[in-house]
Parts: sequence; C-alpha cells; structure tokens
Amino acid sequence: MQRRWWSWIGAVMTMALSLRFVLTRLRPVVLRPTADATGELLGDDTALGVRRLIVSDLHLGGGDRLDDFNADSQFVDFVQLYAMTEPTELILAGDTFEFLQVTLSDVPDFEWTGQAAQRRLAAIMAAHPLVIQALATFVRKPGNYLTLMIGNHDFELHYHAAKNLLRQKLGLAPEDERLRFCTRYFGDGMFIEHGNQFEPWNSFVRFEGISQPFELVRGTFAVKSVINPLERSPLPVAPFIDNVKPSSAFLWHLLSVAHLRDWQVVRFVTRGVVLAVRSMLVPLAYRRSETLNESATTVRHLENQRRLRRALDTVRRVIEGRATRQRETVPPYLMAHIERESRRQLLREVREFNVAVLREMVKIAHNTTYQDTVLFICGHTHMAQQVIMNERQTYINVGTWTDVITDLTTGRRQNQRCPFLSVRYDQKGNVIHEFLVWRSPDTPPTPWSPESVGRPRLLRRTQNPVRFATDGVTITSWNNEGETE
Repeated sequence: MQRRWWSWIGAVMTMALSLRFVLTRLRPVVLRPTADATGELLGDDTALGVRRLIVSDLHLGGGDRLDDFNADSQFVDFVQLYAMTEPTELILAGDTFEFLQVTLSDVPDFEWTGQAAQRRLAAIMAAHPLVIQALATFVRKPGNYLTLMIGNHDFELHYHAAKNLLRQKLGLAPEDERLRFCTRYFGDGMFIEHGNQFEPWNSFVRFEGISQPFELVRGTFAVKSVINPLERSPLPVAPFIDNVKPSSAFLWHLLSVAHLRDWQVVRFVTRGVVLAVRSMLVPLAYRRSETLNESATTVRHLENQRRLRRALDTVRRVIEGRATRQRETVPPYLMAHIERESRRQLLREVREFNVAVLREMVKIAHNTTYQDTVLFICGHTHMAQQVIMNERQTYINVGTWTDVITDLTTGRRQNQRCPFLSVRYDQKGNVIHEFLVWRSPDTPPTPWSPESVGRPRLLRRTQNPVRFATDGVTITSWNNEGETE
C-alpha cells in the first residue's frame, strides 16, 4: 500500500526529534555563573513576626494584546484596603512580571541582556502604574515588607539592572531591606517555591541566577516562538491560548471538537503544530559549571531557528494546500478518530501538568529536613488547589489573578479569580492559615473552595487506594497512574 503524505511527514519529524535528542546529550552547553543572581530566604531571614499574604502569577504585561492581567483595580484595592491594615509581608510568589510577552520595537525578541530586561520591566511598569504605585505605598509603610520570588516568566528579574529599576520606581534606596528577592522561601513553618522547577519544560539547570550563555529553557522558547505568534492571530479564539494551562491543551481542544471542520481553525492548528515542532527541534541541553574558567559552548538559537523556519514553513504550506483541496473528501471516520484521540490527549496533558507540582511537593514534604514545615506553597499551574497531605502538612497552590478557562467547550472560567493565602501565628507560634478570595472593597474576603473541574484520580497508595480530589488527599506513598475514574 502506498504511504500517505502525512505518514512521511510524521516519520521525518520523528527521526529529526530523535537525532536532536541524541546530539544534545552528546554535547550539552556549558553554563557559567554570573554576578546577576538571587539567593534563598531561609531561617532568620523569614522570622519577621508579621502577617504573611501570598499571591502568585500576576503576569503583569506590556498593556497590549499579549497582556493577560486586567485586574489592576482589584489588586490595588486588595493592597490598599486589606494588606495595609496591619504590619504585613506581601509575598509575590513568582511570575509577577510577564517579561516573555513584552515586545519592543527597539529590543530584539531574543536579546537576553540586563539592558533588555530593564527595558521590558520599564514597559510593564508603565502599562500598570496603579499597581506599581500601590506596591510603593505598601512597602514604604513602616512594618511592611515586599518579597518577590523568581519564576520562569520573570527569570530576567535576576538581573541587578532590573532589580535596581524596580527599587527606584518603588522609591527605595538600594540597601533598603524592605524589598527582598528570592528563589525559595523556607522558614516559620512555610516552604514556598514558584513551581516551575518541578516540571521539565520550565526547569532551569541554574535557576539561582543568570548564566553565560543565557539559559533558554523549552517553555521560555515555546512562549516566544509559539504562543506569542499564535496569540497575535486574527482568529477570534487565538487570545485564549494563554488562558489555558498547559497551552498545548488549547490546540488539542481545537482538534477535539467540530471546529476542526472550520478550515481557518485547521490553518491555525497547523501553524501551531509547525511552530511547536520547530521549537522542539532547536537543541537546548545544558550542564553546570561552577567556575568562570571553563569555556562556554556557543549557543546559536537564532541560527537554528532560521534553518528550521524555511523547511517547516514549506511543510505548513503543503499541509494547508492539501487540506484546502481535499476539504470535501476528508473521510468522516478519520475526522471522528482525530477528535476522539485529541480529547484523550487534552485530558491527559491537563491532568499531568496540574499534578506534577503536587507530586514533587509531596516528595519534599517527606524529607526529614521539612518534617516540621506545615505549609508547602507554590503557584505556576494557575489552578488554585488545597491538598491535605497528612495530619500536619498541607499543600496549597495559590493560583493566579489572571483569567483562567476551566472548560474550553463552554468557555467557563474560574469564579474565584483573585485567591490569596493569609498566614498568622498564635501565641504558641503555631501556624494559622486561611486560603481566601478577594472580592471587592464592599465584600470581605471569602474562603476559597474547590470548583467543580472534574476529579481525576492521579495518585494512589502503593497498597491501598486513597481519595484524591481537588480539595483534599492523604498520601503516604504514591506512583503514577494514567487512568481516570
């Protein structure tokens, strides 16, 4: 039987990906440390004796089509009317600034210098002046502290040039300790990380600082070369690609519904697949060097991109051309099969993405170093979650203040859009936490509650099954499971 054209394309792509995997492992890029780094806040650095409020994933952008943050007034009210009512440490747990989706005419998209980071941060602060002013008023009030954690979308905040610009905009002196930066927060019964280090696409080899050459992880490259171009597409659903986590689930959704019969959608999905394949073919393998003496391997991300762009754009045009000519002859059984398999892949990717951080937090909680830690906190997935790991320890994902689509078919969004965690201590020093949702100046914060987004069974005991839901689980040991109830 003659092989169909798409089979040949699939075979070639599979061979190319396999070859890339082998070559990158044989010659990884050496990453050397630089002075632009950020430490951890541990022990006495966390013992401030004040209330903590933890928020994550604001994703403040440049004010254009790619900017997903539009809760400026809500955040300003939260800071002025709630955070400033008593001495407070406000912890922004990563991805506060959306460096990756700021495009400037005078700064190349793939320039990773301190000056470029400073320019992108300046554009973000100019687009959200009320938020920056609220933070400035908050941190200058005696007894208050502002702690910014590094995430994968604001990794450029490691640069001293960016930190100094932020201090200047907040009206603080360079040595003022009320503004703090960190990659990990551990103390006073809390363990906080952003969460990107727990899943492979956004995990850095040197997350503690800027490397030479600049470390470009797969997730960063995908935002720059896949998500940003697709979000600029005129297709009405295009802007929603960044409101679904993981973003790849958005393309699977388009393949899984009747929209596949709309040939504008076919072109959009085809472009997305080609861009994704192109980003995966660029070699991005690294290894650490702890000294400045070891020579660094030259990285040619842009050169690799140019080579692949010509070949894969040709593939895209061929696919689109054939699809247009054969739009009346696509077998119904093939269309049904694509939709069915895409629905399965959609559920699989959403499930695995959301549980990856939880799985790693459970491992950390089992470490004897953290046996007295009560709260394990992160963000990154954008899905607020509270899981009781055992009688002493609780995992909380504090979610995001951006718009999150929880059901692609109906367009349903999260109702509890502005979650935050409040942490206090009683007279004996015991941790008292409340997972709350900011509503409005006229409505007190309400307790967060799990929304009905399905209950996949993701973890189970090795001997006896346990209940796993969006609101609670007891875990003593675990393994992966790819089925759903």
